Amino acid sequence: MSDTPDATRPGPWRRQTELVRGGTARSAFGETSEAIFMTSGYVYDTAEQAEAAFKGDIERFVYSRYANPTVSMFEERLRLLEGAEACRATASGMAAVFAALICQLEAGDRVVAARALFGSCHYIIAEILPRFEIETVLIDGT
Repeated sequence: MSDTPDATRPGPWRRQTELVRGGTARSAFGETSEAIFMTSGYVYDTAEQAEAAFKGDIERFVYSRYANPTVSMFEERLRLLEGAEACRATASGMAAVFAALICQLEAGDRVVAARALFGSCHYIIAEILPRFEIETVLIDGT
């Protein structure tokens, strides 16, 4: 790990500082560490602003099931730690497994997996993917 600034990273921070402080978005209250946003909804100045946010015409948090500031900061900090282009946090391991599969597959594709899978993984493969017209084949993996 180099301690010299990297021209590909935003800001003047050295790598060690970026790994500790990067990705932190302060609220209007100026907290010293990440605030935890325990909310599901957000306030808008006008109905038109809310409509534009929900349509995706402006970039705003609209509902915490989709995104919220706490999760967004976590994703950004993990992205910096990993040196990745992007990061997506999920609420569970099974959500991560499903997301990893469904973003790579489309109707008509085939997935071959071992029968001996963790129960929820087996359910995703055998029950959920076929709903998207993805063929699944379970084999003896030994």
